[in-house]
Amino acid sequence: MGTMARKLLKGTLLLTITGFVTRILGFFYRIYLADMLGAHYLGIYQLIFPVYAICFTIYGAGIQTALSQVIASEKNKDDNNCSVMKIFWTGTGIAMFLAFSLQFLLWWKAEWIALHFVMEPALTPYLRIMTVFFPFCCLGACINGYYYGIQDAKIPAMTQVVEQLFRILFVFGMTFFMMPNATVEQNCRIAVWGLAAGEISSCIYNVWKLWNHCRKGAGGSCCRQQYKTEAVAGPKDRNQSLSVRNRINCCSAGIRSLIWLASTLTLTRLFITFLNSVETVLLPAMLKRYGCNNSEALSIYGVLTGMTFSFLMFPSTITNSLAVLLVPSVAEADAAGDIRMIRRSISLSIRYCLLLGILCTGFFMVFGNELGMVVFHNEMAGDFLVTLSWLCPFLYLGTALTSIINGMKKTHISFVITAVSLGVRILFLLWAVPVYGMRLYLIGLLVSQLLQVVLELFYLRPYLRTEDASRRTGEEFDAVRGILLPGLWLIPGAIAAKSSYQWFGSCCPHRYAILYLAVAGMIFCTIYLSGLLLSGGITLSFLRKRNPLAAPSHQR
Repeated sequence: MGTMARKLLKGTLLLTITGFVTRILGFFYRIYLADMLGAHYLGIYQLIFPVYAICFTIYGAGIQTALSQVIASEKNKDDNNCSVMKIFWTGTGIAMFLAFSLQFLLWWKAEWIALHFVMEPALTPYLRIMTVFFPFCCLGACINGYYYGIQDAKIPAMTQVVEQLFRILFVFGMTFFMMPNATVEQNCRIAVWGLAAGEISSCIYNVWKLWNHCRKGAGGSCCRQQYKTEAVAGPKDRNQSLSVRNRINCCSAGIRSLIWLASTLTLTRLFITFLNSVETVLLPAMLKRYGCNNSEALSIYGVLTGMTFSFLMFPSTITNSLAVLLVPSVAEADAAGDIRMIRRSISLSIRYCLLLGILCTGFFMVFGNELGMVVFHNEMAGDFLVTLSWLCPFLYLGTALTSIINGMKKTHISFVITAVSLGVRILFLLWAVPVYGMRLYLIGLLVSQLLQVVLELFYLRPYLRTEDASRRTGEEFDAVRGILLPGLWLIPGAIAAKSSYQWFGSCCPHRYAILYLAVAGMIFCTIYLSGLLLSGGITLSFLRKRNPLAAPSHQR
């Protein structure tokens, strides 16, 4: 297997495993939050995230991605660690300045933002608590961007676990031991402080690992040595001095590339995040126009975002891990003109995101209502889950395709496509929800996500198939293996899983229903995956090939 493909696979598996650990922890934590806060305060708690998303986009998201891309491009240039570290520290300094500025601004204007933007005055104290962890979150994001850039996913993977563990331990410790008789409002504040505890802990872990990394020779010592060499270089050291100056010029070019890419990514993502936040804030407002009172609107919003999407996004651990690592890998392949690696990344992403999405669609359609009632004791959550089960293939695939386009440095393309998709959802929200209610908003989600995937595939169509048959590896997307076979294998899996769940329910106590659901889920997945392996719907041949990328690549 090629070096890039091996790193991508290894990093994806590592991030996926740790992602599953954190998602499992977070899933049970979300169940605990739902019971502790109730649907109304869960809705208020969820409303802090649109504001947080905008702030993080400004000080962290764009710079993190830019760092990973620029460092991935620079790290192979004569092992120039000095250039890489100087680029990292420059990006981190800019990000920290933005984080402290936003921290002060949001603390000062929290009441105005809660009243005029979120349209929920009760959110003011929670916004002020949220500002505490901005610098820590920023620093941790930059360090993660550095490790993604050098394609070392171990530290970012462990950061997820540390953040989740300390968040859960803080909230459990406060609610069980320190304030067991707290009111619902106090518990909501504790939950927000839990976010701060998790971000601060993960930042400390990141700083510690980076410090050790730099002490081993990857950090500033090489920079000092190189600049010292240039300062004392005489006539006999002209070649060495020239090499140092070339590295300095390369470093300056990398910093300029970082600033340009970070500003571009930040501005485009800010617009997209703003649209997302507007959509989120408008949902309760439009439900009020439909006829819901304030408590009902916040409860529906809390059920959708805090309960239903907890299920929908749980399997996305795999696709999110893949998406994070696709950006630097595709950026490196794009810089080298390796068209074949880009094509391979696209083909594998389409195939396995669809396989995962089809599996989740079938399971949520069959067991959506049971999941809502058994896990969250909420019928509405199950109803939403059944309706949105069709979202899974497009949701997971869209994440991977967007990362590939960004890795090719075509951020303006992904920006336009995402903006169009969000525009469709906002139109449904403004025109359909006040008249027809929540059901039309769910349909709008499906339509917009489908539109996004179609537009991204249309843009990437030149990479979807190799014209030269002699260069085909058998990894191009095939509709029969990628869609038809998985759809057919859902049928026996659904029948066996549903029958087993009903049998358990008829002869065993109902209080163990969550265990019966887990067993039914394992039966469903086992039949689905076994059937695909036997029928050729899943092939692991790319894992056994010693060097599938050895053939010469098409150059631009």
